[in-house]
Amino acid sequence: MTIRTAIMRRALTSALNRKSRPSSLFVPRWTASRAKADETKPLTSALTLAAVTSLSLISLTACEFRDDVIHVSNEYSEEERFHQCVAYHRCFIEDYRNRWQYKAQTTPTTTSWPLHVPTDEQVSSLEYDLNFCKSDDDYCRDLQFRLATYYLDQTHNPALLQKGFKMVKHLAQSGHGDAMCMYGIVLNEGKVVESNVQQATVWWRRAVDSCRHVQSTYELAVAFYTGEGVPESEELAVHYFERAATMGHAGAAYMLGDCLLEGVGAPRDRAEALEWLVAAGELGHRGARSRVLAVLEDNGDGVPYGRFTDKSRQTLVDNVQDVQEEAKWRTLEEEDGPKEVSIERRFTIGGGSGNPVVLAKRKTVVAESRTP
Repeated sequence: MTIRTAIMRRALTSALNRKSRPSSLFVPRWTASRAKADETKPLTSALTLAAVTSLSLISLTACEFRDDVIHVSNEYSEEERFHQCVAYHRCFIEDYRNRWQYKAQTTPTTTSWPLHVPTDEQVSSLEYDLNFCKSDDDYCRDLQFRLATYYLDQTHNPALLQKGFKMVKHLAQSGHGDAMCMYGIVLNEGKVVESNVQQATVWWRRAVDSCRHVQSTYELAVAFYTGEGVPESEELAVHYFERAATMGHAGAAYMLGDCLLEGVGAPRDRAEALEWLVAAGELGHRGARSRVLAVLEDNGDGVPYGRFTDKSRQTLVDNVQDVQEEAKWRTLEEEDGPKEVSIERRFTIGGGSGNPVVLAKRKTVVAESRTP
């Protein structure tokens, strides 16, 4: 067994066996604790460490990060910690490039929720299996939920839409975690029934409290972030984004990184933000990969990126609308003044989600987080 393999196995075992935070399987190395006083110290990121320790021809000691830089805040400034974090990740940039390289016609490594929505070919066999479900066990309820997600996707067939809605509502009322989340999404979107964003957040909160449901945790964070259905609370948004991110939600990790870059709901911390974006990238989020590689590769040379939005070659500029959107935010950034580092391609003008411009910007960031 090699030293790298031994380190990787110890990291994975430590994360999986941690009793104090059983669901927190993914916390970046540099994460500074903003939790309550009784919370444990941040976990080492098992997945990121596994990726790093799997590298060949790289000395861990040569690129070793300084843990004290993060935890002794009165000795090192936020800028010093950020630059050391960037330098640390640049040691592994070739590995990131190789594993994250954009390839046309490839399937995204992250998958939009809900998972396992049946195809047209699978539905008939699932409906047949459902006939044999005489009890309300977990298998039968999961089977009903899968069929409901298929029916809710049939926007051209109102009868199937209503059938799916009734199935999800019944499952949600019976305490099925996925169904509670989906019922909240249906109420929030208003595509099947009249929109009720307040009730949507109620169901997400129920799923979080009763099931520790990951997607509901993310949806509740988005609600607090945008102030839709609940009073806006940037602090609660960051709290729930962090909860979902530590349970392995790529979109939540992306949102947490963005909030830390902006200083939204938590003190501005670019080092920690970069770590969460790396975490999101390791979980398969292409937008996070794009932003991480852009800052790691940036040397101020101003080289154009052709059909791509940046050097990472992850995000294609597919149409005029995308170009216009980029130009709009670039103009707003210029009006707000220059940014210190390239990872911050956003702007902060204050006023929270009550400001229409801020709300529009926040919805754009949320949409990015939902995109694989």
